[in-house]
Amino acid sequence: MNKYEKTKNQSWTEDLARDGSALLTKGNSVTLYFEGDEVFAAMCHEIAAAKVFVNLEMYMFLSDGVGRMIADALSVKSGRGVPVRVVYDAIGSAEADEGMFEEMTKAGVQVEIFRPVAPWRKRSGILGRNHRKNLIIDGRVAFTGGMNLGEVWSGKYAEKSWRDTHVKLEGPAAAACQHFFKEAWKKVGGDAPEEECFYRLDRPGEGESDCVVVGGSGFSKRKAIRRLYSKGFTAATRKVVMTVPYFVPPKRVLDIMRRRSLEGLEMQVLVPQNSDVALADWLREGLYSSLMDDGIKFYEYRGRVLHAKSMIFDDRLAVVGSANFDYLSISMNWELGIVVDDPAIVRQLMDQFKRDLECSEAVDWDWAESRPWWRRAFAWIGAAMIRKL
Repeated sequence: MNKYEKTKNQSWTEDLARDGSALLTKGNSVTLYFEGDEVFAAMCHEIAAAKVFVNLEMYMFLSDGVGRMIADALSVKSGRGVPVRVVYDAIGSAEADEGMFEEMTKAGVQVEIFRPVAPWRKRSGILGRNHRKNLIIDGRVAFTGGMNLGEVWSGKYAEKSWRDTHVKLEGPAAAACQHFFKEAWKKVGGDAPEEECFYRLDRPGEGESDCVVVGGSGFSKRKAIRRLYSKGFTAATRKVVMTVPYFVPPKRVLDIMRRRSLEGLEMQVLVPQNSDVALADWLREGLYSSLMDDGIKFYEYRGRVLHAKSMIFDDRLAVVGSANFDYLSISMNWELGIVVDDPAIVRQLMDQFKRDLECSEAVDWDWAESRPWWRRAFAWIGAAMIRKL
């Protein structure tokens, strides 16, 4: 990387932090996970080691084997006198047994529901979900990324667990995750947490990674995630590599991608051929022709359910988080994204991208011939809708 490219990368990451929707932290240690069981084991280990507080906000907190394992770990820690707070999303966790949360409450865990779908209840609503997966221990360690708390991410329960990406942050980035948790805790009516974080935002840690923690907070900071993607595409000079489960971005972001590709920026996008949301697949397929005309390359993953959300800019900066590449995540939901400046992390993500390509096929111009007529019709209608968003 030449001096100009390095300065440009620093400039756009610093720009993200100027309006309070992102926090720039230095000296973090970052660990990537691509399998759920490794993440859940690490979470339980860190929860057990907590001394000051444990805070969790989770879109999908299910009452299955994985969910109850984490719930038990939180309850045990609360029973030992450590403050534990949990925010779960009403829609994302709709299938969970309320009894699990009641048991946690009896154990001393402070449990709150995010935007119940009931107009007679306080702070109810439908749009603007808390889609974050954010666990903070003592302001020392934080976990975030694409994995919810559920058995489909575990090889112990699912024959083919979902392919996803998660990250552990040790350093001031954990304090940044706590900062954004406080926003969610305030939103659900909780009293402001008084515990101090182990790390301070204004002091570097001892790790090798500089991280920008971006917190999209519904409509109040709805531009945070869009700005993250837009600035990344604009600042990149050579190549962007993306792995996303749903490719349904708003028109403004699409326009930037088209323009940069036509200017010569190489763009490779890995998507599932069939995700867990069929409608998203149909809408994405309607965009193939025009985006391929503009030079963007698509690959369809044929392995397990692909739920990972990551990006690599110029083999220099990596982005991992909860935000999908769709209209809801970019414009409405509460999300958390981590920009990592660390060549070692970028290499790990790039190696995983190459492994995923081994289970994928490039989208060619005759892709539509393998789809039924009704799916092609949905794709055409969906593309027309997206162009107006």
